[in-house]
Amino acid sequence: MRLPRVFAIYVKSVTSVPCYSQPSTAHTKFFQPTGDFPASTTGIRAATHFTGLVNNETYPPVDADGLRSEATTQRELDTIKTVATAQAKAVASETLDFLADRGLTLKDFAVWNWILSARTAVDAAWRLDTADLGTVPLFIFQKLLLRNDMSAEALSIFIRHAWQLLSPKNQRNSHRRNAEQDIMPENIVTVGLDALTTMIVRLLRHSRRVWPAAITNIAELWVTHARYDGRNSSRLSFHYNRILRIIALPSNESPYQSLHHRQRAYFIVYRRMLEPSSPLTVNREGYRALARIQLAHRKTEGERQWARLKGPIWPPWKADRTGMDADIGANSGVSRATTVLRQAAARGYGPNVWERGAGILAGTDTDQSPTIQTRSSVIPTSFSSPRGSKSSLSLGYSDGSNYGSNGLPPEAAAIWTARVQATRTLQEAWVCFLACKDQGATMGSQLYEAMIQKVIYDGKRSPATSIDADADSTPEQVTMPGDGPEVAESSASHNQAISTREPLPTVNSLLEQMVSRGVRPNGRLVGLVLRHTPSYEEGVKVLELSTVPDSVKTVLLHWSEQPWDEAAMSEVQALLKRLPDWLFAAYIDFLCRFAQTVTVPDSDRANVRRRQKHAFRLVLTRLPMYRPPWNSLLRLLSQPGSRVAVKKRSPLQQEGAKFGRACRLLDSMDSLNLDMDFTGFGYLCWIVSNANAKAGGCAKGRLEVVKTRFARLVRPSDQVGGGLPMVAGLSDACCTDSGGVDSDGGCNDGSATLPRLFRIPHPALLHVYIRCLGCHDDCDGLVGLMDWLAVSADEVIEEAKMSANGRTMFRRCLTALQAFGSNETMQGTEEQTQRYQLALDRLREVMGLRDHWVRWPADEDVKGYFHSL
Repeated sequence: MRLPRVFAIYVKSVTSVPCYSQPSTAHTKFFQPTGDFPASTTGIRAATHFTGLVNNETYPPVDADGLRSEATTQRELDTIKTVATAQAKAVASETLDFLADRGLTLKDFAVWNWILSARTAVDAAWRLDTADLGTVPLFIFQKLLLRNDMSAEALSIFIRHAWQLLSPKNQRNSHRRNAEQDIMPENIVTVGLDALTTMIVRLLRHSRRVWPAAITNIAELWVTHARYDGRNSSRLSFHYNRILRIIALPSNESPYQSLHHRQRAYFIVYRRMLEPSSPLTVNREGYRALARIQLAHRKTEGERQWARLKGPIWPPWKADRTGMDADIGANSGVSRATTVLRQAAARGYGPNVWERGAGILAGTDTDQSPTIQTRSSVIPTSFSSPRGSKSSLSLGYSDGSNYGSNGLPPEAAAIWTARVQATRTLQEAWVCFLACKDQGATMGSQLYEAMIQKVIYDGKRSPATSIDADADSTPEQVTMPGDGPEVAESSASHNQAISTREPLPTVNSLLEQMVSRGVRPNGRLVGLVLRHTPSYEEGVKVLELSTVPDSVKTVLLHWSEQPWDEAAMSEVQALLKRLPDWLFAAYIDFLCRFAQTVTVPDSDRANVRRRQKHAFRLVLTRLPMYRPPWNSLLRLLSQPGSRVAVKKRSPLQQEGAKFGRACRLLDSMDSLNLDMDFTGFGYLCWIVSNANAKAGGCAKGRLEVVKTRFARLVRPSDQVGGGLPMVAGLSDACCTDSGGVDSDGGCNDGSATLPRLFRIPHPALLHVYIRCLGCHDDCDGLVGLMDWLAVSADEVIEEAKMSANGRTMFRRCLTALQAFGSNETMQGTEEQTQRYQLALDRLREVMGLRDHWVRWPADEDVKGYFHSL
């Protein structure tokens, strides 16, 4: 019998054995007959004692600072081993012999079960870290990586454990558990290629969801231990290409902001494959991964130059503007993604549907005519899930449509979907859509989604920003067609205008056309419409027409109208969890947009309050491990002037009620071990600013909540599990430079290259925090923030470079810090003023060493900032 099977019998025994006289069959496989031991002391009661530690209401024990410490976890471990000693008296002798043959004792089983029974992923990570490394088998670690409540803190511990587990020293020691008895353990920590791939895939999955910056370290872990041993290179190549594909997948939140981490991880693996000592080949999967990464990048300067030369007519052939433009050949306009696709074709991987769609988005159609290079992380492709299947709901692509009238396969619609996306104006997209209809291709929900997106963003078009509008602006910051979902304005010239046989569509007309053709809106299309519909009734109509099951629709639309039933809560929660996270987040965002009471007439206030209550009720019932629904509720509470409490009449009472409700939301997130992100933190800053403004600036306690949350967000990754740093001493606790050096003075392992910070704020959100502190004259908070910023300048600047407005917003942060430091605004003691100026001078010196990426604000900028407040 294998070790995992024996352990499973043990877990079933100690977690389900009641103190009865007759144990069940599973228990008799492990324990002695009932008469051989007294149940009061060393028998089943002792065996189930540690289960009570997990299930009692006081678990998990915490220290005075509110967080688990290493000492607390060690005390639990000692208790578990003591209980296991009592269990050994009740265990069958053949079971003990089985364990002894593998160098194990019953204490090991007790510790493994203690690790797996942790309530949260962070607790499980700390228990794993506390246990002896060589005593925890690989299948226990793999089981922990299947948890759905993973956090960045827990992931950092698991990554460090993986480095230690795979270290050569540990692998050598694992081959002999007891050298004196010459006992060989049964695969305790020895890791094969398949097991290593499984471990890396699970770590990458969690990294994409909670900590995208750690993906480069996981890639280093893979290439360090997945080496060519001279045998079966094709199998190793398969695993390497599979890792490349997973690395290229977009992260759950802010996929474009974390793109540079994915690219670095990709090339770490790719360079290892190209080493002469490792004859590994990049297959179609690997080339697709690189093309996906390149498609998600912003245009290079050469690509932008070529995009400016594209003519206003369709197809957008090159149109020379000056005589020098004639020297720019067609090869100058080949995008990086197109180059990757051509390299794949040259190596025998001919274009399939995925390559054709990616090539169109990269700037070249299937007939080699030009298109608009479009930034995208999702490539249109064909899906054939049957109508009503579970994957139809979870993926949101299948709509049950069949082949077109001319017998064209569904793949043709994927090509036309890419053509609609790779356009500049609504007219160009509409022409492509009508051409697809004329060919009789499958008019699936995916194609309608692309067209409806063009219609929506055509109505949201904003005036183009001049390059000279800001001194810090660069040509790269100017938005061009294809850089985002924005739709350009059609040319006013009659010579360049595109005429169509049908008038330009609206969202409603496209939805009606879908229904008439028997195509129901799928999840992704429903989410798009819900986020942008200008009418509450239209959003409800789209949801009713969608492929979402009727039982889920009833809960989403009418549950708040029903009386509270505690017995039906589990059923409602199960129905809500059938929705994908992004669709549930879109519906909560939809409710919150139409739940604001600022400009609502009195006749509609009752409906607005019902939507507010319904949104909170849905989120607190489902308790999603996905932050956007929580952020939507915080955004609703941050709207100035909106009302959330009927009995609170005055503005002061309303803002206080909103702050209290925000704190309850944060408590619910903490109970799920779900930290807020900087988007939610920005809304929290606005909530506190609104509440304190109504309170006359006297509610200083609310600022402490904001500063504590910021300290948790920017806590270094090597300070996991310790207490929260004091806000006033933020620089002391959070600004230490992790050097990755152990107590012996040597470098510990590859985990030393983990990112220093879990989360890095975007300058726009950092400015919201600065403004919140500055408007309330919090000198100590601003000093601590400047000390942290001086140490973390490289990380913040790198984050700012990932967005077009990063330079401008970062300079706005510096302007705000200098503005609030003037004597006219910051009311503090002379000592506080001196400390503020010292911190400001240090920050200015640090910024001067960054190659003048952003210039220090002048006095005129400070005066202009005051006028903008």
